[in-house]
Amino acid sequence: MGLFKRTDSAAAEPEVAPPPEVVKGPAKKTVATPTRRQAEQARRDRIQPTLTPKQAKAREREARYKERGEAEAKIHARPVNTMCRDWVDRRWNLIEFILPVMLLLFVGSIVGSGAVPLLVGISAYLIWGVFILVILDMTIMWMGLRRQLRTHFPSEPLKGKFRYVLSRAMLMRRSRVPAPRVKRGTKFVWPPAEDR
Repeated sequence: MGLFKRTDSAAAEPEVAPPPEVVKGPAKKTVATPTRRQAEQARRDRIQPTLTPKQAKAREREARYKERGEAEAKIHARPVNTMCRDWVDRRWNLIEFILPVMLLLFVGSIVGSGAVPLLVGISAYLIWGVFILVILDMTIMWMGLRRQLRTHFPSEPLKGKFRYVLSRAMLMRRSRVPAPRVKRGTKFVWPPAEDR
């Protein structure tokens, strides 16, 4: 009797696949299509955006800083300027201490003028003495550097080199850019060992 008996054909019934989803049409637009004029204006704004005067000034300032930085990097990268920097950085320069010394002498003369009038005259002589020492120190520095330039860069013109080393010597050592790469008091060797 096969009435209540399970047959193999019933066990092997194929699974029924779910009905396929109905594909709807494209979604409705939520934003209107820009007109040709609007599209062209958007393209122009991407290429050359319309800036407020404040934004334009900021962009010009940034471009000037970048241009100046690139020009300074080119100047600093020249071997002759590297030698000038090393010459200044290896020695103690009186001119880098002139501003603090002058400030102290100036404040001392003002504070002491009421109590000791003689202090004003002494401060004036000290200020002139410091100026003379700085001029002597810069002369000695320049004479030595000029001799080195003539030895290592005979065809290089000296124009602008004194101003370059003077502006570097006036800065405190920590604030010099590019940063000093030689220690103070070291013997001057050109080209340095790392450049050979």
